Amino acid sequence: MNQRKRQVLDNALQLFIEKGFHETSIQDILDKALISKGTFYNYFSSKVECFTAIMEQTRYEASLLRHEMLLNQDNTDENLLLEQILVLMQINKKQNLASVFENIFQSNDKELRELLERYRLLEIEWVSNRFTDIFGEKVRPYTLELAILFFAMVHHLTYCHRLFYKDMIDPKKILRIALRNIKAIYPSMLENGEILITQDALQLVEEKKIYQSVTKSDLIEKVQGFLDQLKLDAANGVGAQFTESILDELQRDELRIAVIEALLKPFREAFANTPHAGENVELANLLWFYIKNAENN
Repeated sequence: MNQRKRQVLDNALQLFIEKGFHETSIQDILDKALISKGTFYNYFSSKVECFTAIMEQTRYEASLLRHEMLLNQDNTDENLLLEQILVLMQINKKQNLASVFENIFQSNDKELRELLERYRLLEIEWVSNRFTDIFGEKVRPYTLELAILFFAMVHHLTYCHRLFYKDMIDPKKILRIALRNIKAIYPSMLENGEILITQDALQLVEEKKIYQSVTKSDLIEKVQGFLDQLKLDAANGVGAQFTESILDELQRDELRIAVIEALLKPFREAFANTPHAGENVELANLLWFYIKNAENN
C-alpha cells in the first residue's frame, strides 16, 4: 500500500469516527485527503471498498503481531493466548473503531453488516484454531463452538459489568474469566459428544483461500516491487537490507522457513512510523501466511 493510499484511508477513518460512516460522503473524503475524485476511484470503487481496506489493514496488523508473539514461544501458554486476543481489541480501541462498528450495526446496511460479521467470523476461527493448540487435538471437533461461547461470554460480561457498575473492567480480566469457564465446559462436551456448530461451518469463512492462493512467485514479485520503491527512498537503508535478505531467501531453491521467520520482525520494525509502514505490514503478513502454509504441507 503506497503512502498516498494510506493517507486516504487514515483521513476516511477519521471522518467515519467523527461523522459516522453513512453521514460521510465521498466528497468529504476528497476534501479532507486533498485528492481528486479520479484518485479516489483509482484506489476504491466505492466508500464500502474504502472501509473494507481499513478493516483489512487492521487485520493484517493484528495477524502480524500475533505471529511475532508466538514465534519461539510455547503455543499452549494460556496467558500468551490472552495477550494475542487482546491485540485486535487494542488496535480497534486505538483507532476508535468501536464507534464506527456501532454506527454500522445500528443501520440497515446489509452489505456493511455482513462485512463486519465476516471479520467477526474470522476472529472466531482464529481463536478456534488456537483452542486446539491449548487443549489438544481431541478437542478440535468442538473448538468452533467453544470459541463462539468464549466471545459470547466476553461480550455479555463486559456489557453487564458496565451496566451494573458504570465502569469499564480490565479486558484481560474478562478474557481470563471467559477462558476459565471454557476450560470447565469442554470436558463435558467431550464426554457427551454433543455439538451444535461443527467445524464444517468454517467453510463459510473464505479468507483462508486468499492466502493459500499466494504463490512463491507472487511473493517474489511483491517483495521485488517493494524493494524497487525503497531504492527511490535512500532514507531507509536498514529496511532495504532486510527486504533484500528476505528476497534472497525466497529466491533460494529450498525455502529456509526459520531464517525468514527470524527476519520478519526486524523487517516490520524497520518500517514502523515510516511512509512505507502500511505496505510493509501487508507484505509481512502475506509472508507469514505463506511460510506457515509451507510449514504445514
